Amino acid sequence: MFRIKPMHPIIYYPTKAHDGDAGFDVYSHSPTQVLGLGERYRFRLGFSLELPSGWMALIQEKSGMALNSGLFTIGNVIDSGYRGEVHAIICCMSESSVTIECGQKIAQMLILPCYTGKEYQIVEDLSESPRGEKGFGSSGL
Repeated sequence: MFRIKPMHPIIYYPTKAHDGDAGFDVYSHSPTQVLGLGERYRFRLGFSLELPSGWMALIQEKSGMALNSGLFTIGNVIDSGYRGEVHAIICCMSESSVTIECGQKIAQMLILPCYTGKEYQIVEDLSESPRGEKGFGSSGL
């Protein structure tokens, strides 16, 4: 459970369209913006969060918006200690401009556990794993 504080008199609260959805849909609380190829904008979401220690929010693009409009999120990690208004930084990779209106669904917010400790161990070797050092393209794509 986490807490949401509205930052404005009119607010579009995060929603989930289906039971079992991983992310909450979030909505722009910024004035209408037109983004061209390569442009980015920091959209206000209209609320602040109180997350438990050891948790974080991640603002990610919606798959349909990425595919159909070429809109992607960049940055957007929200730490549990942050109490200011949450934003979504959106970048346009579409060759045609895209208009985003106030109240429009623009991204999704995932609430995830994360390691918040400061300690790590420097070692000479790491344990073996079936994947090993196979990275980019190792799953066939």
